[in-house]
Amino acid sequence: MISETNSKVVELHSRKVFEDIMTFIGKFESKHTQRNYERSIRNFYLWLDPVHKDIEYLNEDDLKVRNADILRYQKYLKDHEADYTNITINSHIAPIQSLYEYLEINEYPINSKIVKISMLSDDSEITGPLYLDEAEEMAKLSLQDRKLGQEKYCLIRSAYTTSFRKSSLLSLEWTDIKKNPLADNYLVTTIGKGNKRHTVPISTDLYSELLKIKEQPYYRKFNDNKIFHLSPNTIQILMNNLKKKMGILPERNVKFHSLRNVAASFGTIEEAKKHLNHSNISTTERYRKHTAEDYSNSISLRIEDKIDDSILEHLSKEELVQIIIQQNHGVLSQIKRDAQDMLNNKEGMVVIM
Repeated sequence: MISETNSKVVELHSRKVFEDIMTFIGKFESKHTQRNYERSIRNFYLWLDPVHKDIEYLNEDDLKVRNADILRYQKYLKDHEADYTNITINSHIAPIQSLYEYLEINEYPINSKIVKISMLSDDSEITGPLYLDEAEEMAKLSLQDRKLGQEKYCLIRSAYTTSFRKSSLLSLEWTDIKKNPLADNYLVTTIGKGNKRHTVPISTDLYSELLKIKEQPYYRKFNDNKIFHLSPNTIQILMNNLKKKMGILPERNVKFHSLRNVAASFGTIEEAKKHLNHSNISTTERYRKHTAEDYSNSISLRIEDKIDDSILEHLSKEELVQIIIQQNHGVLSQIKRDAQDMLNNKEGMVVIM
């Protein structure tokens, strides 16, 4: 508890700095921008001194940082288990740089050039695509690990099924999984990017596989209720080994985050947006793009390609099945669902008759 004397000292030394910081933040019209700037500035000073550096209590001496401090903070964000993209890291650094320019203009004894560092390259398109059959193969290969195989298998399968980020998966606890009272599946809930609550159903089969992790001898030493206990370094080594075994070329730039993108090609873009927990549909559209685009199937060519519907009647059943199987996973999944609905309708008609 702060005494009356200490309170006056805090007021004398800190209030001016805090009020000027809030004035700087308040000059942005967007409430979203204000929140992001305040969070970035708070996080930076708490990183510098977790105990004493709440911005409410900053004084002018606290503003004197070195260029090396900013570089270390950038590296800290790059190495963070949340697996931040370069774009996200840049968005955390930029508010600090803008603040120091503002404070220098307002005659604080600082040099804003001190916090100037090179921003990281735009990596929004860097994570390479991964396809369902490849993701499934990765999961199967992971089982070959004698000690951690079951946990690695479940991590990869959970990653491409739920599309949760690595940090969210590693934070999952057993109590985050609930039986769905309305269907034969389970609901997994996590707090994702932007502190948004996100719930995704998983199959009873996947849940059964997750429970097998508890049966592993090494698991008995854990009592923290966490599902996964793999370190980011272990996951990186796992991905490197899997890519080598599967012959995935480095140029494809496949990363663990690529598993999250597998589901982007399924369903409608609105379904993918909801599943990936995106705020903006333009982000989902970017995820649905693969780096190696097939221009032979472009709209500009198909619109000129007049083919009569009767052509399908000239194919055998085996040829039609072959064409269907060759479709991308999203189209094939929809065809299977339509076929299942048609069969269900047939069965219903037989019962009625």
